[in-house]
Amino acid sequence: MWKEELIKTLDRKKATITFDSHLFDRKEYWNLDLDKIEETVRIGSIFEEKCEMPNKLCFQRHFGKENITYTVIARYHKDFIEVKTAWPKKGR
Repeated sequence: MWKEELIKTLDRKKATITFDSHLFDRKEYWNLDLDKIEETVRIGSIFEEKCEMPNKLCFQRHFGKENITYTVIARYHKDFIEVKTAWPKKGR
């Protein structure tokens, strides 16, 4: 219930998305694609297991052509979404 309320407060398709410095530390190691991370936040499905109150949501999106799934943990703020960390996984 609280997740739906949080999503209603900020339209994730139009909101500003920022990236935590921790993500850039991991970018080289995981070979992360920032465009895919942003797309995951904007249109990915909510991954219930990693969500925490009051403002931490987790999103997942599968990219079929590359056969890779991105998992992204983000924090909702008043007027932007901050991506804290992300990691890819082969397959679904």
